[in-house]
Amino acid sequence: MVAGSRRADVEILLRVSRMYYEQGLMQSEIAARIGYSRPHVSRLLAQARERGIVRVSISHPLERILAIEADLRRRLPIASIRVAEVPDSDTMGAIGRAAAELLADTLLDGQVLAVGNGRSIAAVARHLQPLTRVNCTVVQLLGSIPGGLPEWGRDAPTVCSRIAERLGAKMSRMSMPLIVDNPALLPSLMREEKVATTLALGARADMAMVSVAGIEARGPGNILAEYLTPDVVQAIQRGSAVGHILDHHYDMKGDHVVTPLSRRTLALPLEDLKRIPMVVGVAAGAEKADAIIGAVRGRIISSLVTDYETAAVILAAL
Repeated sequence: MVAGSRRADVEILLRVSRMYYEQGLMQSEIAARIGYSRPHVSRLLAQARERGIVRVSISHPLERILAIEADLRRRLPIASIRVAEVPDSDTMGAIGRAAAELLADTLLDGQVLAVGNGRSIAAVARHLQPLTRVNCTVVQLLGSIPGGLPEWGRDAPTVCSRIAERLGAKMSRMSMPLIVDNPALLPSLMREEKVATTLALGARADMAMVSVAGIEARGPGNILAEYLTPDVVQAIQRGSAVGHILDHHYDMKGDHVVTPLSRRTLALPLEDLKRIPMVVGVAAGAEKADAIIGAVRGRIISSLVTDYETAAVILAAL
């Protein structure tokens, strides 16, 4: 060990090691400075590592991100996953940036992008850098929140417009409510030309980005909060729902859980969403772990963007 080595030996090993690892000198340069041959310098460097004088550590902040992504890919039937590090407590901003980068890396000019609503998809629109995708079309996948609530920036038409603007793309929108008051009106609204053509185009999309929500309405202004009447809650519980996407509830197998809201919700059906080649779920929050797992296992989403803490909760739940 180093402690038992002669002082002169240790001194030369330290000197050579510092010149090579800290000063960045080549072995031939070190040899010229200390009067040894280059092979001798190489042997000294090897001795320094064997004796523990030099310890090589390979690390990067991204390493733990890559590791948990790999763990989740092994445990879940998912095509791709991006886990965002949250450096400044802005979780929504972090996953929005990560999803925007995935969108930029994936969407090809001429393809159709279908989008949902919610805070996470609004964050994607906010962080998406301008791109040239003039031959793309961005499609709205569900109706509008009552009153529009443009100040939220997370209603489907607003998100659709903002993403299309960033891409320089065309867009297909529909001015229809997300939840209709009378269930009898929904079939006729779904047959309206603009609605029918928009949803048909959405069903043929190459890529979709949707938020993943838990079954409990949380936070001020939650879209479904006012609609969670006792009969709806009972249906959610009876069907063992774990989450909702495009405001369709589903269970841990990804099967649609029918509630009284189902006959009032104007959105692309889950079965049509599942047929889109790449569906990216963008979500964060430990309370959404079951919703995310069910969406992946049920093949509702094929890709996931989330934060590290949520990813860790998901992994622990598997």
